[in-house]
Amino acid sequence: MKSLSVHEINKPRNRRLRKKLRIAEFREFGIDIRIVFCRESISLDAALDLWIDFVESKGWAFGGGGNEGGESFSGFICHPGRGTLTEPDLLAIQEWSKKQDWIRGNITLSLQDAWHPNEQ
Repeated sequence: MKSLSVHEINKPRNRRLRKKLRIAEFREFGIDIRIVFCRESISLDAALDLWIDFVESKGWAFGGGGNEGGESFSGFICHPGRGTLTEPDLLAIQEWSKKQDWIRGNITLSLQDAWHPNEQ
């Protein structure tokens, strides 16, 4: 799907087109995430396995990764079909991360439009 500019998003359209373009009341949000972990306590592969297990348990999809030997991984979380993530989903991620001793410090989260990243 083509990413629309702010001007294109704000053009008047009928309900069918707004739904097809996933704009206005049909916007879908995902979460941009970055997790910094302690390399001494866990490998990148093990950290990603734990993270993906959590994401899949929520019925979400994750695209992203990290560099072997690095101390972080990042990506985007969204619903695999139609649907949007919300503030309670951000809170669920924060609660889960607090229980993980391998995560160092805070994780970076931001809720953003999954289809039109130029528009906030």
